[in-house]
Amino acid sequence: MRRFCLLTSLLSTAALPAMAADPITASIGGFSGIGLIYQNNGSDPELGVIADGEIHFKFKGTSDNGLTFDGQVELESFGTGDTIDEYWARVSGSWGAILVGADDSAADKFVVGFFEPPATYVGYMASEQGIFDTSSGGDIPVIRYTTPTIAGFSAAVDWGPDAGADPGNQQITFGDENQRYSFGAGWSGELFGVEIEIGGGYMDEENGPESWMAGGLLGYEGFTFGVYYDEDGLEGDFSSLSVGLQYETGPWTLAGGWSTALDGDDYNSWAVWVKYALAPGVTLTLGYEGNDDEARTGGFDTSVAAYAYFLF
Repeated sequence: MRRFCLLTSLLSTAALPAMAADPITASIGGFSGIGLIYQNNGSDPELGVIADGEIHFKFKGTSDNGLTFDGQVELESFGTGDTIDEYWARVSGSWGAILVGADDSAADKFVVGFFEPPATYVGYMASEQGIFDTSSGGDIPVIRYTTPTIAGFSAAVDWGPDAGADPGNQQITFGDENQRYSFGAGWSGELFGVEIEIGGGYMDEENGPESWMAGGLLGYEGFTFGVYYDEDGLEGDFSSLSVGLQYETGPWTLAGGWSTALDGDDYNSWAVWVKYALAPGVTLTLGYEGNDDEARTGGFDTSVAAYAYFLF
């Protein structure tokens, strides 16, 4: 009888699916950008050197029940008040993922509709030097839930206790009557041979501004068209519209676009660039950005950048 019970137990155990467990391991990644940038406001042109980058410390592991644990800490390559840029840890499974840390917003994860060259030293939207930006950012400490992707659809929601927190110098973040809530959702798929991606989000600060954004991409045979709308409550209900086009063929990418203010001051931004994939993780970019509002860009209306970008 004991032998029969033992045999039954062994057979039952053998019938269970084996779940592989991997110990947590660490790795290092990041990026580096080097090159030249020229800016001109019509009377005082300047030529500068690009020396930029980040080091990303990462970890990842899995449990024997299928859960994945991972995280990342981003260290800037130059000293600022925000030397540690973003840091987070996450637990994920078939039910979705829970993230705690500083990692922009749930809305930011679903921002689509405009194009950017590597490291965005130039661009018509969300460039390092330009007029227009997306209002979905702000890497404050949050707790976030992200759904699994089902039929191309996914969503995320998060909460941060302090919308003005500096993620680089806090171990514990408490609220100061300025909480932030964020939501984002998106879908991607293919219809009649056309690749489609749409997304959008909403952000609300307690006793502060509300922002929402939406955009989409249509891709066909190397061409991709994008449109993006942003209602930025941070600047007094300022809204903007961006349109862009990108073409990819082999190692080459050509892209550009235009952004305009829909209310408030009348200003525009435009950019074009070409990117060449020289080797795995290495790209060369030549780009131009222009705008018609020098006051918002430190006094320049033209920017030209030529640089190499290393992703490791």
